[in-house]
Order: sequence, then C-alpha cells, then structure tokens
Amino acid sequence: MEIALPNVSSEPVLAGFTEKVLAAWREAANTFLVWQYREVLSRRPSPETLAEHRQTLKWLLKLTRVLHIEVADAGPPVSRFLPELTGKMHQLESAWDTIHNPMSDEQANAILRKVFPDEPRSGSAG
Repeated sequence: MEIALPNVSSEPVLAGFTEKVLAAWREAANTFLVWQYREVLSRRPSPETLAEHRQTLKWLLKLTRVLHIEVADAGPPVSRFLPELTGKMHQLESAWDTIHNPMSDEQANAILRKVFPDEPRSGSAG
C-alpha cells in the first residue's frame, strides 16, 4: 500500500528556519560587539573580562564560520545572507587579532621604521 504525500516544497520551511537562526546569530553577534566596545576597547579590561571575551569570541567565531560555510553552500534564497555573514566574520576575526593576538613592539617598530624612516624613535609603539 502506497501513501500519497502532497507535493510540498521544503524551501519556505528551510528559508524560514534559516532566517530565525540567522536573526538569533545576528542579535548575539551585535550584542557581543557592543559589549566588546564598552567593556574591552573603551577601558582597560580586567583579566576576568579578557578571559570572558576570549571564550565568547572563540565560540562566536566558530558559530559564524559554520554558518558561513552552510549559507555559502545553500544557494538562493539563503545565500542572500552571505555578505552579512562575511562582514561580521571579518569583524570578529579582526577583534581576535587585535585583542588576543596583538603584534609585538618589535613588529610595530619595524612597520614604523618602514613607513617613517626619518623619524626618531622615542620608546615602545604601544
């Protein structure tokens, strides 16, 4: 005995689910970036705040990368979210490099010597 199923496309369901997941991700990423500016970039953060930042940013980067891979592979209509994911991923990666992987004084001084070869040095770049 065969069961007849209606011919229903899963695209609206997939698109609706994807929009909800990406809306939650967007809210989390934007909330994090506001918190990062207020608690990390605008003041001298405590070691506890830096540890919290590191853990949260690591999780958010992993999630963003997974979403980016999936959305890039999905095609329309889901792929319309790709530019936002790409931009936010670059923001988060930049935050990681700036805060948790900064350049050394030697690297900064090498850049300064290259860009401003005739300027005297007065100490550390930081």
